[in-house]
Amino acid sequence: MFYTKLAADGSDLPADATDHKAVRVVNTLPGHSMHSLIVTAHKAPEEMKWEDAKKWAESLDINGWSWRLPTVEEAMLIPDRSKYPAIDVSFFPDFEGYEWIWTSTPDAEDPSDDAWFVYLHVGHVFRGTQTNRRYVRAVRAGQF
Repeated sequence: MFYTKLAADGSDLPADATDHKAVRVVNTLPGHSMHSLIVTAHKAPEEMKWEDAKKWAESLDINGWSWRLPTVEEAMLIPDRSKYPAIDVSFFPDFEGYEWIWTSTPDAEDPSDDAWFVYLHVGHVFRGTQTNRRYVRAVRAGQF
């Protein structure tokens, strides 16, 4: 698992940079290919319902890029489950610990009512009612 801070032009920043708005997450799972994902360094300012979370993510204009909610698979790439807590606050400075984030993946059993979310503190995945309120960390549109 590697995190890299990104400048507005997409170039790498040093690990001690404090003005980054996005993070490249590179996750190499044993026996699998390498996955790379660009994630917002900062979460939504407040928790929101699923439909509002999708709209908020798509309204972002960070670094001039388009953004969206991550799929459940993509969101699972963000936490580094080999560490506790599973998020490095030097890369995600507003991470407060017990942060649940929405994914764009509706639950197959009840897609009109439930969707999947990820607990970034340890990397767990759960499903819940779309009217519940969760945080959002968007990913750069067009990935995967």
